[in-house]
Amino acid sequence: MNRTTLEWYDLLARGLLWGAGIVLFLSLVGAVVIAGSETAVPLLEEAERQGRGFLALATLGGGLTSAGILGGLGALLRIQTAERLAKLPPEPKRHEPDPPPRREPRAKREPKPKREPKPKPKAKAKPKPRPKREPKAEKDEESSRE
Repeated sequence: MNRTTLEWYDLLARGLLWGAGIVLFLSLVGAVVIAGSETAVPLLEEAERQGRGFLALATLGGGLTSAGILGGLGALLRIQTAERLAKLPPEPKRHEPDPPPRREPRAKREPKPKREPKPKPKAKAKPKPRPKREPKAEKDEESSRE
């Protein structure tokens, strides 16, 4: 297994441990809210009060159980990844990019070849001018004279 994969597993293990803490905190808050609620049915006040206490304890027990499972899985995964990371050889130093190449002094450099100029395109022949049109009114007069 490579180092990157083990680091991801370590991150997952930390997430599981934090998740366990959050679940435990939320179960405590839920138990307090359930135990402190004051909704009562007129005839069954005593039964409802006892039921609320039972429900609060069930919420707290479920939260403790879930937090224990998440924390245990996170701790086991963290121990396994720590062992494997210890067995890996030390991480090699990352390769630094090569410095830019040094420029040679101008005297030693070969001159760049000059580009040959592109031949100019031949000029296009000018089109012959069109005969001028006579205004329409003048044509009508000529046709009426004939």
